[in-house]
Amino acid sequence: SASQVTIIGFIFGLIMCLFIFLELFFLAIIFFMLNRICDGLDGIMARLTAPTYLGAYLDIVLDFIFYSAFILIFGLIDTSHVVISCLLLFSYICTGTTFLAQAVIQPKLDLIKKDESLDIDIPKSFYYSAGLIEGTETILFMTLCLLFPNLYFFFGLIFSILCLLTALSRILIFYKRNKFY
Repeated sequence: SASQVTIIGFIFGLIMCLFIFLELFFLAIIFFMLNRICDGLDGIMARLTAPTYLGAYLDIVLDFIFYSAFILIFGLIDTSHVVISCLLLFSYICTGTTFLAQAVIQPKLDLIKKDESLDIDIPKSFYYSAGLIEGTETILFMTLCLLFPNLYFFFGLIFSILCLLTALSRILIFYKRNKFY
């Protein structure tokens, strides 16, 4: 099932973290690719069969845990990475919170506004809010860190700044669109 693929992908992600911890970055990249393949495949499978609330829940929760584990492991393998890992976790929480809060609230606002321009052909489990940093940019960041682990601090600093800008822009856009509701 799609949920089983989600769980298998998560396990691949945990194995990737183990290889990062062991500083076997080539093997980590392989399991990272397997994780991302599963993450794409589970959504396709769900849309072709029957999407479930459990599947949607597992997809987002396990992705957030996986992304955080990636940062945690880099912080553990080199103590000089602790500060940037903390900043990255903070920025992840900011982007994740702004993303999820809008995902919960926006459908209710759309019903109030009766805004039918937001209809999409393929139903998703929740509303996606755009930003500078989304899935593709996160995958790029993680790939660069795996290819060039010595540049983790540099990549982490840039990524954190972009995540914080994303969170700020989501707050401002949401406020501007919905300040009267």
